[in-house]
Amino acid sequence: MMGHFFRRSRKWRLISLCRWDRASAPIYEASSRGGGIPLLKTLLTNHCVNECRYCGVRVGSLGGERWRPDKLALVAYTLWKDGLIKGVFLSSAMEGDPDDVVERELTVVEELRSMGYTGYVHLRLMPGVSRSLIREAIKLVDRVGVNLEAPRSDIFSEICPDKGDFEQDVFRRLEWMVEEARRGGLRCGVDTQFVVGAVEDDDLSYLKIVEDLYRDLGLRRVYFSGFEPVPGTPLEKRPPCRPSREYRLYQASFLIRDYGFTSNQLSEILDDDGMLPNVDPKLAYARRHRELFPVNLNECSYMELLKVPHVGPSTAKKIIAYRSRRGFKTFRDVEQAVGRRVARLIARYVEPSRRGLEKFG
Repeated sequence: MMGHFFRRSRKWRLISLCRWDRASAPIYEASSRGGGIPLLKTLLTNHCVNECRYCGVRVGSLGGERWRPDKLALVAYTLWKDGLIKGVFLSSAMEGDPDDVVERELTVVEELRSMGYTGYVHLRLMPGVSRSLIREAIKLVDRVGVNLEAPRSDIFSEICPDKGDFEQDVFRRLEWMVEEARRGGLRCGVDTQFVVGAVEDDDLSYLKIVEDLYRDLGLRRVYFSGFEPVPGTPLEKRPPCRPSREYRLYQASFLIRDYGFTSNQLSEILDDDGMLPNVDPKLAYARRHRELFPVNLNECSYMELLKVPHVGPSTAKKIIAYRSRRGFKTFRDVEQAVGRRVARLIARYVEPSRRGLEKFG
């Protein structure tokens, strides 16, 4: 069994043995646009044959504990029936052949579904997995993914020296998942994750591959996990990734996914080392391109609105809707369209009309 499992006062708890699982207990609050979603998050096993240089769950590091598939399915079903979780996120260390590992993951999900479980399932598949098992997974779960770990093959080889070929065993599998997801109608799509700062890298490399993943491949989500040194690993003396760097990468990636920015546009705000400044990247871009502002709210496009600091898709839609009904004549119209607080934040970047802006001062 994976970790130490017990139940007190109708509440299940498991202490994870995997630091890179990013949770001290399996009931993990996953973020979403609708708020936090409690998930049972665990590894199928912590026994690994790989030697990833950043990871505490590497060959010979732990005792090789593992869940029995039927036991894990029963635990997940009980938690779900008790209302303690809404979903399951299942991953695994690479215990051996990737297909063998994924087949055991699928056994858990099949057992869980057979019990009547209808909740969310997010499955992390293994590098090198066969396409037929990807196809089977998509029939059973809501989201699948495989971790790219690095933005480029040279960085991947440095931090994951025996995890396979970056292009064939990881990126190609991600492409297969997207192709099969489109055929099978996977509800929540495909995702991946990077480990940031484990070795010398730069933000530009992440922005370029994120653009490919969102625009060309159609991934639903890209995650960034800032490196944290783990005692006993080859990188134990390397400094941790700054939390601010992880945060700015998320912000920049959302600008690419949701706001129409390109990696080339964002590269304009990077320093000489290819790193993002520790400031909202949209604000940094606006400061660099003052010629783009203010935008005329009666004439600008939706995509131009999304370039305005403090304007997201929801606010942009409110502006378009108000414009179609009444149009903007004074700044008071802006306040009525988006609320006083947001109106004050965007005041320097927009104009209801030349006359209205001058009246506002």
